Amino acid sequence: MRRTRGWTGLRNALLALSFAGCAATGASAAAISSDPIMKYSTAVQIDSTGITGNNVISITPATNSGIEITGKDNLALGTFVIAANNGGTTTYKNTPFSITLIPTSIGDTSLSDVAPIKITGVLNGKVSGNFHSTVEATFDSLSASSFKLGNGTANLSLVDNPKLLVPSSSNGGQTTIETQLVSNNVAPPAVPEPSTVAMFLTTIGGLGLRRHVQNRRRAAA
Repeated sequence: MRRTRGWTGLRNALLALSFAGCAATGASAAAISSDPIMKYSTAVQIDSTGITGNNVISITPATNSGIEITGKDNLALGTFVIAANNGGTTTYKNTPFSITLIPTSIGDTSLSDVAPIKITGVLNGKVSGNFHSTVEATFDSLSASSFKLGNGTANLSLVDNPKLLVPSSSNGGQTTIETQLVSNNVAPPAVPEPSTVAMFLTTIGGLGLRRHVQNRRRAAA
């Protein structure tokens, strides 16, 4: 009876290890992604210089945003928003604005050593009434066009420049601000392979079985 109980306990332990191995394998497989995620935020500013009338344009920043890095991606930096002008007219003449990109991490790796990248530009045009805008945002410079990303590099380039800002009657007055992000050799974060996890658990089970058999042989002797 004692021998039967011993083998039954060992068998149950091995079955538990097997189920744990399957569960870990499934979890690891689900965790593996072919493309890493870059987390980032932006800081924004519009000066009052060159504005005649009520300022009705603002910028909504990107906060704790993420983008899957595939090699060539459109990176959303924020949104221009035009508010209702209540029948008035506002003129923008070379009104400066800036957007600062702050990369924070790639996968589980911090990007604290990557300097923020500042993008500047000017606004020109008019917002009249509540339904018409001729304002264009012209981007004029990047403080840096490339930065280190994971094991590789990433390059930023301006697209759709200049960009016409839609009036408040269209899409809630919102215009997305984007740059193109081209990256290479960006390795995804290291994740244990399912086969590695399964092999580790199987090895533990095998060692436990061997030790059990050796102890029983010594007891019998």
